[in-house]
Amino acid sequence: MRDKYFEYFIKKMGEATQHKEVPAEAVDKWLGKLPGQLLYYWKHEGWNSYKDGLFSIVNPDDYEDIVDMWLENTPFESMDAYHVIARSGFGKLYLCGEKTGTNLSISCIFNTIRHEKDNFNHKDHNQFNLDIAGFFSSETPESNDLKGGGKTGIFSRAVEKYGPLGEHEIFGFEPAIILGGEIKLENVRKLDMHIHLDILRQFADPDIQEI
Repeated sequence: MRDKYFEYFIKKMGEATQHKEVPAEAVDKWLGKLPGQLLYYWKHEGWNSYKDGLFSIVNPDDYEDIVDMWLENTPFESMDAYHVIARSGFGKLYLCGEKTGTNLSISCIFNTIRHEKDNFNHKDHNQFNLDIAGFFSSETPESNDLKGGGKTGIFSRAVEKYGPLGEHEIFGFEPAIILGGEIKLENVRKLDMHIHLDILRQFADPDIQEI
């Protein structure tokens, strides 16, 4: 049964367009490391993608090398043990700390790490569950899309051009934004997530934004 927070998330995102059931052993592995509310969503919803990959609930194991690479030589490397719990179709990674919850995200195509200082505190069981519920209820299609110079997001047009994103695919830009590329449809490419995010990290140290 869905709680009111996930119902609100579905109201905005729609039902999943791609579903992957979460093995019981994966849930067991993350007990005590990730909030119980997130594991509940895994069991009852799955590692799902919404709107053809615009937003996805993901398996943290698939992102551990990416997290290590992007947080290396940053203060966050030692502040908590962070794991990716969701991502956007443009490679924005949403992280959850084992002690402090959802206060960190990495916008890989913009080479930025965003830290919510006000949400950086050790949380108990109930605070963790509210933190996760609040995270999902706050997500919208618009906040995961990119507009560039236009009035509407380009994700749906990229899907029309290239097809829905697979589990390990993202839409990136060539030339890369950090190298002066522009956010426009003709620059969009469907790319292997691991390879592209590795390449982006090599261009420069990420810019840290605290809010």
